[in-house]
Amino acid sequence: MGENSEIPGSGGMAGAKAVDSITFLPRLAKGALINLSGAAGRTVLLYAYTLLLARMLSVDDLGEYFLLFTIINIVGLVSTIGLDVGVVRFVSIYSGEGKPGLARRVLQIALFIGVPIGALTAVALFFLAPALRDAFFSNSDTAVAGIRIFAISIPFWVGARMYNGVTQGMHRMQYQVFSRDFGEQSSKLLLSIVAILAGAGLAGVVWANDASVLIATVLSMYFASKVLPRSLSRSQPVREPARKLVAYSAPLAISYALGMILLWADLLAMGYFRTTTEVGLYGAALRVGVATSTLVLAFGTVFSPVISDLYNKNNMEALLSLLKTVTRWMFICSLPIFLLLLIFPEPILRLFGADFAQSGHVLMVLAVGQMFNAAAGSAGFIVVMSGRSKLEMLNVCVALIVEVALCVTLIPPYGAMGAAIANTMAFVTVNLMRSAELWGIMRIHAYDREFFKPLFAGCLSAAVVYAIITVLNWDSGLLKLVLMASLMVALYVLFMVLMGLDKKDKAVLQMVKDRLARASV
Repeated sequence: MGENSEIPGSGGMAGAKAVDSITFLPRLAKGALINLSGAAGRTVLLYAYTLLLARMLSVDDLGEYFLLFTIINIVGLVSTIGLDVGVVRFVSIYSGEGKPGLARRVLQIALFIGVPIGALTAVALFFLAPALRDAFFSNSDTAVAGIRIFAISIPFWVGARMYNGVTQGMHRMQYQVFSRDFGEQSSKLLLSIVAILAGAGLAGVVWANDASVLIATVLSMYFASKVLPRSLSRSQPVREPARKLVAYSAPLAISYALGMILLWADLLAMGYFRTTTEVGLYGAALRVGVATSTLVLAFGTVFSPVISDLYNKNNMEALLSLLKTVTRWMFICSLPIFLLLLIFPEPILRLFGADFAQSGHVLMVLAVGQMFNAAAGSAGFIVVMSGRSKLEMLNVCVALIVEVALCVTLIPPYGAMGAAIANTMAFVTVNLMRSAELWGIMRIHAYDREFFKPLFAGCLSAAVVYAIITVLNWDSGLLKLVLMASLMVALYVLFMVLMGLDKKDKAVLQMVKDRLARASV
């Protein structure tokens, strides 16, 4: 189907779509459960890591670490020039067509192009470190060394993305969980603890980050070798998959550069306009605020190769039905986190230290943007995986212009609150554009009456909990926070059950229940 093709509206397709959707649900439910487990583990490890740094380093050093991490993530992802997404798409397509040799060829081409670019980028970053220090680090004495140490990890980081793209494209989500979510995050936490206890300070933490990336790369390479054939026929073509991969990935290179700046522009602007101490306070709130993003990525990682497969086979009925189901479950899983951040922002941030509680209102604004991101569902994944990488580039470019304009306008007078508003408005802008494009080009959207059930259940459960803490005038102790959070989640689940689950919801839950039962045996 071409880019300008349309499919009919929702009328007349319900029966066929429901069947096709449920046919694909086992793959999605299995992958989503694996990815959600990984996302949950990664989130716990990430928060434990941030708590460790917040408690063991000064707020100023924490702000410097956030800036270092941000710069390396932007440069690292730009260095992939979109090839990792291309690997996911074409490995999924070629494996779906029964051509594993071509799938392996795609990986080889991506590594041949991407890793050298990552190495060259690392060298460039080595020489640019003093200029970056002057721009973002308030002339810190340790920033140059930190940037140069971090830069060593970039080629390995690029390689790991390519290998993870293979296992994702082959629908083997557990391997990405093992290498990225657990392997990298757990090793980073443990090695950083050792570095801090040894008195290595911030430099030791950066070396620990490098080592964890190397570990993740080795693991992802091993898992990719398990899912692709080890040998490749000499007659296997090179030019055609290379042409397709580069043509698809080239626009994504710009989108990735813009997208990473979009994701971190607020924090970089804080470093440029304010102090590293303020960056540390804002960065902690930002880390907590993006909690719902891990769930969106968990579902999206599973959904992306299925999109490519269905779109390549012109199975738009199943694609529409799955879009609604996946988006709804993204929203169902993300809403309780969002509500907790709205009700308990200061108690949550106080876990990082007393100074961080002052960012409570900032966290609430950030949470709104992330909740909008979850509600928009898989629109962005469909835009990219249906081959419209140039359109996604436009989306990100417009959102980035909005964010930069707001950062420049709001951060100098309002600091962290200005950064949070800019971050939220950027997410709102890009997701509105993606959703509008799905409707305008394909005549599909993710929303129906069933979508609003979790919203009602969440608001009702949050209102009950808020009334309890208001009437009882409870303070913000950790135990009470845990009790109230547990009560809200329990009420949310209860109200959802009382309102009733549809056929696809029951199918998803049954598959999850069956998988958990098998895992416990």
